[in-house]
Amino acid sequence: MIFFNGEPSQSSELSDAMLLGDGVFETLRSYGGRLFALDSHLERLELGLADLGRAPSFSYQREKVIKGIERILEFDEFPNGALRISFYSDGNWVLSHKEYLPPSKALSCTIFKGGHERLDYKSSSYSMRLRARREAEKLGFDDAIFTQESGEVSELSTSNLIALIDGRWITPRRESGALPGVTRKTLIDNFGVKEEKFDRTTLLGADSLGAISSLREIQSIKAIDGKDTPSSNRFRELQESFHSWILGNLSL
Repeated sequence: MIFFNGEPSQSSELSDAMLLGDGVFETLRSYGGRLFALDSHLERLELGLADLGRAPSFSYQREKVIKGIERILEFDEFPNGALRISFYSDGNWVLSHKEYLPPSKALSCTIFKGGHERLDYKSSSYSMRLRARREAEKLGFDDAIFTQESGEVSELSTSNLIALIDGRWITPRRESGALPGVTRKTLIDNFGVKEEKFDRTTLLGADSLGAISSLREIQSIKAIDGKDTPSSNRFRELQESFHSWILGNLSL
């Protein structure tokens, strides 16, 4: 189901801003019609809206967006769903909700060298990130892990990263270019994950690795450039604990 400017629609007229990808968005996972961390996602969306200019700022009303979300969730109450909130620079906004199948297998990744722009929010223009993932897929991998020119590890194409190093859970620091992910912040605030600077050598020596996002939750990374990454009981414990924590903190 799609809501265009807050109203149900089977299709929407694509504006120039939509065609150019000039906007910001948030993606949330729904659990039986309920959402995790809605307020945190809306706060990050509002950061992006402030950069887009006057039109989207005038059209955005948090209460109206929440009302639209409540309505669209009533149409399709999936066991697991993906809700996307998109605002564009011309003031148009779109809600979409579709069924989501949680990942059932671990990821195989390749390292993508070269810096990427650091953002505090999700921009609709994701072409560089998606191009890197397509290149990884052409080579037989599932995703790419970005490193800066200095070699500092950052994140995956559309997910943050966690690593178990010497018994400690760490995630790349914001200065690496990592997005301030909602799941990332939840793990830092509630599960003892620490921000640190680390490089390729540290990455390849990790005891466990995971891709983290609102949709994935925590997905295991099984190999990097053909080198197997071990999975551990600590990783499975974190996966299970985090999933249970989410189910106890749903809204709407």
